[in-house]
Amino acid sequence: MTHTPETLHLEYLYGPQWHQAVRIIERSGQLTAEEREKLNAASKKLIQDKVSALSNGSGLEGGLSGLLAGLGMGANAQSVAAHPLNIATATAKAFGRSRNVQLAGMIAGQAVSPTSVGTTGDLSGLLESFGSIGAVAVVGQAVTATVLSDLIGQGEFTQAVYDELMEPWSSTIDA
Repeated sequence: MTHTPETLHLEYLYGPQWHQAVRIIERSGQLTAEEREKLNAASKKLIQDKVSALSNGSGLEGGLSGLLAGLGMGANAQSVAAHPLNIATATAKAFGRSRNVQLAGMIAGQAVSPTSVGTTGDLSGLLESFGSIGAVAVVGQAVTATVLSDLIGQGEFTQAVYDELMEPWSSTIDA
C-alpha cells in the first residue's frame, strides 16, 4: 500500500487498522435516534451482566454491601481481570497502542454525542448528551477492538475477546 501524508496521519492516530476505525467513527456520527436507543439498551444489558457477575449472580439482592463484598472474592477478581475491555487495555499498553485507543475512543465519542444548534453550554445540551452515554460506551468498545484487531492472538487478546467487544456494535449497527 502506498502511503500518502493523509494515510500516514490516520495510521499515526488510529494504528494500522485505521480504515476500520474511521469507518466506525464516521458511522457513529450518522446514528439515528433509534440506533442510539438500541446501543443504549445494549450498554445497559452489558452493565447488568457485569453487576450480576460481580455479585456472584445474585444481582443486587445483597445491596451495595453485597456487591462490594463480592469484589474481594478471588474468582470475581479473576473475572474482572479477564474482562475483555481490561484485556484490550493491557494489550494496547503492551503493544504501544494506548494512545491510538484513547484517540479513537475520544473522536468516536464526540461523533456519537448529539449536538443541537443553540444548546451549546446550556443545561438541555448537557442532559441530551447524558442520554448517549450507553451509545458512547458501545462505540468505544467497538473502536477499541478495531484499533487492536491486528493483534488478535497476541497474549490474552483472542478472537473471542475481540468478538465480545464488537458484539454490541455489530449486532445493532452492522446487522
